[in-house]
Amino acid sequence: MLFPSLPDSSKVWIYQSQTEISKEIQPEIQKKINQFISGWAAHGTELFGEATILENYFVVLAVDEAKVKASGCSIDTSVHFIRSLGASFQLDFFNRMHVLIETNGIKEIVHFSELASHSESFIFDPMITTLGELRRSWKIKISESRFVRVLN
Repeated sequence: MLFPSLPDSSKVWIYQSQTEISKEIQPEIQKKINQFISGWAAHGTELFGEATILENYFVVLAVDEAKVKASGCSIDTSVHFIRSLGASFQLDFFNRMHVLIETNGIKEIVHFSELASHSESFIFDPMITTLGELRRSWKIKISESRFVRVLN
């Protein structure tokens, strides 16, 4: 199970790279993510969180807000961290017009406007906000997703 020490109600932030994060650099990126998470705080109070790389495209941060809520400043700090991470490894985590889909086990990045031509593929929902959603319904058939209105 993803982040077993955190409850389903935990808040998540999903950052999708526009290109695959190569296996060669993932250990270094994960090390930087772990260092960030271990020092992440809201108004001087440590946040209870975890983070990882998923599907070779995503950096996911999760925080148990039942213990300590992430503040605006702590969220800004995480955005700056992800921007810095992207700059260090030539990865773009902030192009929100593209999504990752999977067709017959093959992943590809497509523009939102192309979803209609992939209605039977699966999408990794970038709008997930809780760990419970991420665990249960992150990868969903496009035709059954909240993006179905794009198809019509």
